[in-house]
Amino acid sequence: MPEERQIGRLTCIENLETKLGLPAHQWLIGERRIGKTSVAKAALARLRKNGSVALDVDLSRLEISTTEALAGEIARQAQAARAGDASAAVKRAFGFSKKQAGRAKGLSRALEQLGYEDAAHALAAVSAVLAEADNGTPGLDQVLGAVALHAIATERRAFLLLDEIHLLAALDRAQEGVARWCREAESPLVFVFAGSEESAAAALRETGRPLASIGEEFELSEIAREDWLPGLRSRFEEADVRIGEDELRAILDASGCHPRRTMLVASRVRASAAKEPDRSASPIIVELAIKDAEGDRSWR
Repeated sequence: MPEERQIGRLTCIENLETKLGLPAHQWLIGERRIGKTSVAKAALARLRKNGSVALDVDLSRLEISTTEALAGEIARQAQAARAGDASAAVKRAFGFSKKQAGRAKGLSRALEQLGYEDAAHALAAVSAVLAEADNGTPGLDQVLGAVALHAIATERRAFLLLDEIHLLAALDRAQEGVARWCREAESPLVFVFAGSEESAAAALRETGRPLASIGEEFELSEIAREDWLPGLRSRFEEADVRIGEDELRAILDASGCHPRRTMLVASRVRASAAKEPDRSASPIIVELAIKDAEGDRSWR
C-alpha cells in the first residue's frame, strides 16, 4: 500500500527509513495483518527515490522453493532496478562484460577481470553476473555480491526486503549466504526481515544459527485513535459514503484499533451503506457490519 494510503503509519515509515540509512538491518516480526510489509515497502520506496536499489522478495511465492530460485528472483529484480546499468559509461562497457560473462562466476573473479577501481567496469561486472542468474547460476552469494558491487560503484547502499523470512530456513545454505553479507564490515547491503511466524523467525536467530545476533527489532507502534478517525473519515468520503462520528467511534471500539479488524468492519460498512438511497452508514448498519466482521477467520 502506498505511503499516502496508510493510516497512522507516517512516523513508522520515517523511523524505518532512518534506521536503514544508518545502516542497520531490521527485523519486523509480528502478527498478521498489522501493516508490517506495507510499512517496509513504503520505506523502500523512499530509498528508491533517492537513487538506491531497493528490492522486495516474498519468500512465500511458490516458485521460490530453492536457493537458486531465490538468487534468480533477486537478480531479476536487480536487473529491473537497472543494477549494473546506471550510466552511459556502463552501456559502453557492456559489450566487454558480455564477453567476460562466461568467466564471471563469482564476484571476486569479476573484480579481478574488470577492475574494481573503474566504476564502469565494476558495473559491467554486475550486469554480467546478474544476466547469468536466470538459469540458476551463478548462485545466491554471487548475486548478492553483484548487488553489493553496484552499491559500492554507485556510492549508494542497496536494500533488500525478505518477507515471510521464516521460509529462508527451507532453502539450502540461504541463511549462510544472507548472513555473510549482513556480517560484512561496512556492508553495502542492508536487509529488512519481515514475517508473521514469530516462533519460526525467532528460531532463525537462535545461538549458533547463521543469523544469530544480526540486526535490530523494529516494532510497529499501535495506530492511535486520533489517527484512525480522520483516516477513516477520509476513506468513507472517497467512497461517497456518509458516516457520523459516533459510528466511526463504534467501529474503533469494536476493533480495538487493530488494523486488520478495523478495515474489515469499515469495508463491510462501506459496502452496505453504498446500497442505501442516501449512502449513509446508520448505527444499525455499523452494528451488523461489526457482527459480520467478527465472524471472519482473520478477525482472530
